[in-house]
Amino acid sequence: MSGVYQLEIKETLDELRKLLRVQKTASDRERIQLLYLLKSEQAQTITIAASLLGRHRVTVQKWLSRYRTGGIENLLTHKPRTGRKQSIPLWAQRALEKELQQEPGFESYHEICQWLSSKLGIKSNYKTVHKLVHYRFQASPKVPRPFSSKQSQEKVEGFKKKMAENLALISWYALVVLGMNKKIRFFCQDETRIGLKTISGRRITARGVKPKGKVQWQFKAIRIADSTLLSQRRCAKSAHLYGIVEPKTGEHFFYEFSHLNSDCFQVFLNFISEYFADSILILQLDQAGCHRAKKLQIPSNIIFLFQPSHSPETNPIETVWQHLKRGLRWKLPKTLDELRQLISHRLEKMTHEVIHSITGRKSILDALSVAGI
Repeated sequence: MSGVYQLEIKETLDELRKLLRVQKTASDRERIQLLYLLKSEQAQTITIAASLLGRHRVTVQKWLSRYRTGGIENLLTHKPRTGRKQSIPLWAQRALEKELQQEPGFESYHEICQWLSSKLGIKSNYKTVHKLVHYRFQASPKVPRPFSSKQSQEKVEGFKKKMAENLALISWYALVVLGMNKKIRFFCQDETRIGLKTISGRRITARGVKPKGKVQWQFKAIRIADSTLLSQRRCAKSAHLYGIVEPKTGEHFFYEFSHLNSDCFQVFLNFISEYFADSILILQLDQAGCHRAKKLQIPSNIIFLFQPSHSPETNPIETVWQHLKRGLRWKLPKTLDELRQLISHRLEKMTHEVIHSITGRKSILDALSVAGI
């Protein structure tokens, strides 16, 4: 019969199975599988073996010829790749990969080309740089996380490092000095503005198709002379959502107010003080004017822990607002009542487990554990 092979395979079936399991490339696995098919007589001819492997008969014959002359080692030996010299040497690629891991990154692929030229003396075109950075390094343009130019990085780092110490000190003060025999809990507090202005976001479309998004621009409140507070609230185009979240358990409390001021904040403090009357609440919050107003009457079971100024990223509730508004992208409510329905539906899905997964940062949970809270 044409195609019948004349070859003695020295390895046993068990040895071939073991070799098959340890191969790291598809090509090497195919070559061992060829020997296994012939050894186990699942393929009686080279033509059948080539058909089972999806390879051309001539390719299979070359593999068997290499095995005949040098065994398994020769069969699995690959010829060194030949080709033109890389325009970006390996040492330059490593330097670029290291630079991509640093902040603030590059603005564009053209800037990377300029960096390679000015810093490393490597001239490369846009296409080569894009292929290397985007496909090999898996790096792509991202929206930077904004932070204030007035932020003190030293204060932010100090706040994080001393979190456990501060929590332990506040806990001791509440239990020993004030004599409050209640459970101590840590919450994060903040406010966010909600309005009828459309929240935009990315859309996935086919290549070459520019997505469009319908928007509405109302955000400021409409003032009507000689109108009641109720009618003003109905005509308003924005409001403020006050909230607290507990990173340890995900428990939360939200309430809507018309303004962001000390009066509304005072009412909110009274609400959460009564809602958590059986606990002492340590509230981490920013240094907004309404939070530091002298006329505030802080309830006896609430203790403030101010975070450094201009550092919203230290407060996990910021990610809760992002998660909340992510579900409101491209929505077009005509009134605040419609917006409230959307927010209520969104908040219903934000269970304790969801909020805990969002806000339960390891640094905070470790600090709470050390402080015994």
